[in-house]
Amino acid sequence: MPNTVDAPSRTRVPMSRIYLFALIELATLGAIITPLVVSLSLKVLQLVPEAEKEGALGIVAALGSLAALLANPIFGSLSDRTRSRFGRRRPWLVAGVVGGLLASVLLAVASSLPMMILAWVLAQAAYNATLASLSALLADQVPEEQRSKASGIFGAFGFLGMVPAMLVAALFASNLTVVMLVMPVFAVVVVTIICFVIPDPPVERQDAGSRSIGQIFSAFLFNPFKVPAFTLVWVQRATMQFGYTVVSTFGLFYLMIRLSMDQTGAASLTSIATLAGAALNVAAAFGCGYLASRRGNYAPFVIGSAALMAVSLLMKAFTDDLAVFWISTALAGFALGAYYAVDLALVMRTLPLGEEGKYLGIFNIAKTLPQSLAPALAPLIVLIGGSDPIAGGDKNYAALYIVAAIAVLGSLLTLPGLRGVLRRADYERGRAAATASTITEKESVA
Repeated sequence: MPNTVDAPSRTRVPMSRIYLFALIELATLGAIITPLVVSLSLKVLQLVPEAEKEGALGIVAALGSLAALLANPIFGSLSDRTRSRFGRRRPWLVAGVVGGLLASVLLAVASSLPMMILAWVLAQAAYNATLASLSALLADQVPEEQRSKASGIFGAFGFLGMVPAMLVAALFASNLTVVMLVMPVFAVVVVTIICFVIPDPPVERQDAGSRSIGQIFSAFLFNPFKVPAFTLVWVQRATMQFGYTVVSTFGLFYLMIRLSMDQTGAASLTSIATLAGAALNVAAAFGCGYLASRRGNYAPFVIGSAALMAVSLLMKAFTDDLAVFWISTALAGFALGAYYAVDLALVMRTLPLGEEGKYLGIFNIAKTLPQSLAPALAPLIVLIGGSDPIAGGDKNYAALYIVAAIAVLGSLLTLPGLRGVLRRADYERGRAAATASTITEKESVA
């Protein structure tokens, strides 16, 4: 049975509104992805000696990821309690992208590594304020029967956010300042315009309002035994994300070792494979999102995506053939899109009423935490088992991909505990029972 009492039944929202929400996602993620793709690396090269570039970039990226991890639940919880005639979520949507633009300006003019780190930490925190509030807005307004469709659209637009980022990096490669600022300016314009169009009624809950510092940081605290379904979905997403991320960390080195490619050729193939995978991500997210919305049963999509991802990883574990690499890349792209088509819709079935922003912020940690842990663990995993069985040498890439496949399949161990929320019929029965129980408790108190 689900561990939440859902809000009263809501009418379907226009699909145009869902696409506007997704456009905010695209613009915001584009502003984050552009630095990660190219501009942080180029900025580091301006500020530190060539021999120190890897270490400096690692520090910048790690601290930025930490800021993103902290910002999501904090700003999600703050938006839950915000009182404003502009609504709960819209003030944070706009403030996040404006803050991100200001931080990007600071990043562009940074003259030292500490200043660069500060700018990137502020940018990550600001943009994650927008992303946390956006997830909460989706939970506020989109009814259950449209959530998997919305999840698919969000997944597709999230991948599409890479396209403008790469175009900007390619078109303005000679002007680092332009590369750093185009997408942040675009995000401010898009989000501000959309916030004038979308509704966000002012909050009327009695527990809204100002909070102490201690209450703000309590956004990270929750009792997993009181929200068991949410906890299991969190674990599932974190495990799946780790399995995918741990191999992408060394993707370039994998191609150089297994396919005997030079650095330039491996970098080119990595870029092409990333774009091809993103195209399949988008197609799968759209298609599976619509199918899941019609069926109301998310289990086949979760199981199928994990199985396909594991097959893809095991194919790469034991090959040095380019054709096999492309087949496995296609499978992984489709699998990831299929998973993203339902994961947001699934977690929204587990959110406690009135704390959607907080819990969606905590859920986003399941996405960002593996991105920090995987790069740290990958160098240790490739030392398991001695030399690589295909390419030889002292780094075992087969071990890396096998561990990733085990992690992905391990995410399915959460499914028995999610029976009450995987199927729409089971979820609605549980919601009705919980609502009836709450009404009975209130009547007995009265």
